[in-house]
Amino acid sequence: MLRETLATTWAAKVSSLLIAVVVAATCLASLMTVGRSAAAAAEVASRMEQAGARKLSVIDTRESGFVNERTVRVIAGLSFVETAVALGTPFDAVNGQMGAGGIKVPVWPVMGEVDHVGRVARGRAPHPGEALVSTSMLASLNLAEPVGYLTSSDGLRQFPIVGSFTPVAPFEDTGGGVILAAPRETTGRELRVVVDNVASAKTSLPVLLGVLAPPDPQGVQIDSPASLAQTAQDLNAQMAGFGRTLLLLIVGAGGFFVAAVVLADVLIRRRDLGRRRTLGITRSDLVLLVAARALVAAVAGAVLGCVSGGIINQVSGSPIPLDFVTAIGVLACLVATVVALLPAWYASRLDPVRVMRAP
Repeated sequence: MLRETLATTWAAKVSSLLIAVVVAATCLASLMTVGRSAAAAAEVASRMEQAGARKLSVIDTRESGFVNERTVRVIAGLSFVETAVALGTPFDAVNGQMGAGGIKVPVWPVMGEVDHVGRVARGRAPHPGEALVSTSMLASLNLAEPVGYLTSSDGLRQFPIVGSFTPVAPFEDTGGGVILAAPRETTGRELRVVVDNVASAKTSLPVLLGVLAPPDPQGVQIDSPASLAQTAQDLNAQMAGFGRTLLLLIVGAGGFFVAAVVLADVLIRRRDLGRRRTLGITRSDLVLLVAARALVAAVAGAVLGCVSGGIINQVSGSPIPLDFVTAIGVLACLVATVVALLPAWYASRLDPVRVMRAP
């Protein structure tokens, strides 16, 4: 049956080519429209999973002291928390060797794991009371190497510089200054928590506030990604609904044209099909033969359309996931095969004697 299918497909070059072209156009149109929507939705979902989008911030506006070493340690151990770091109130400092006339840079005291705020680029991790200078600020401080010391703008405190760092999300704002491993018993002003999932931001907030236990709710400022997550979910739902509708229209149109081509081929080649019936082929085998011919041509068209669509989108900067491209190709082939069944059934019901007698 397979050899006969390939032989008849090659013999009916025009109809096979038309089916392949229709299926290729269906796949290409789907990838250029629905595929780009799917790629955009995947990009939104990917961005929502980045650390910056999963940041939950609690600020002690009245410096009540509820952001401290103990609460940070407890929150960092919660199951839904990926990172928990507290930042103290920033202050200005200058290069100690330059004195008061040096350029002032902001210094953020850090409570928690310093490597969660910035990766050490040169030098070593700081101990309490030691500082790391952002790699982008070394020149501003007139430092050829990340060594020396900083002096607070009031001249009362000094902090050894033990290295340089590059900030990591969601602490990019510290890249414009210095991070300081906070001395023990220091209280923080802002707690930044990176949750493991954007969807858990809304449910995790009450737990965090329960651990922090702020004495005055009016002195708490909260920045949560919950509303952003809901907006992203709504946007993805709308894009998915639009994509499904558009895909149905494109695939439906492609299926209609495939059915028309197969029916026309059946009518044109009815004498050949009648001869096969006369020679003893069963109705089910005839249906299978016609549908298989459509499938072979559809597979060739799907490969051409999917490869072309994937390359075009890749070059244009909108790469589509491979599984989506594969699904479009498989769907187009299935639709082409299914819509070919009705013309195939019609061909199997033709009276072979009448067909052979027809001029």
